[in-house]
Amino acid sequence: MKYIEIKLKYPDSRIRALRSVLAKKNTTLETEMMEALYQLYKKNVKPEVRDFIEEMEEQENGSFKKPKPAKNNVTGNGND
Repeated sequence: MKYIEIKLKYPDSRIRALRSVLAKKNTTLETEMMEALYQLYKKNVKPEVRDFIEEMEEQENGSFKKPKPAKNNVTGNGND
């Protein structure tokens, strides 16, 4: 999987304040930014497109996603 670096400019004093507050919450600016970016992705990219992208990424990494179980999967009589 190929990664792209995103660079942003933001006032230094605000970044320092934010890092200080986040450190007290045992998290980092990078962690919070990644979560915010993921939420933005989820909000704007259709689920079927996200599923396709995930499948492509897994194939690139040499692993395959386990099939999702059927929603109404009824098992036998319990003697399985």
